[in-house]
Amino acid sequence: MARTLARNTRTGDVLCRYGGEEFCLLLPDASTEQARAIAERIRVSIESSAVEGGRSTRVERITSSFGVASVDYGASRLEELIDQADNALYKSKESGRNRVTVWEPPGD
Repeated sequence: MARTLARNTRTGDVLCRYGGEEFCLLLPDASTEQARAIAERIRVSIESSAVEGGRSTRVERITSSFGVASVDYGASRLEELIDQADNALYKSKESGRNRVTVWEPPGD
């Protein structure tokens, strides 16, 4: 998983493990649309390349859900940005998983 994430990031992006099965990817100088496209590319790459698990265990299907947030929507602190991304992630999971959701301000 980490290799797939790292293969799909740009120089200057910051990839961090954020909890047991969660990762955080900071994309400096990326627009919201670019971030969504990067997340979608990673999602497809994970789904198509994850066919063998640890210890040569055959894996039928691995999917991933993403939440995308942007300072363009008014987050002034990193914690607020992470909270917005987390809310978008939960929308992805609630909407059937294996998808990318961009956080939008309430009322949009």
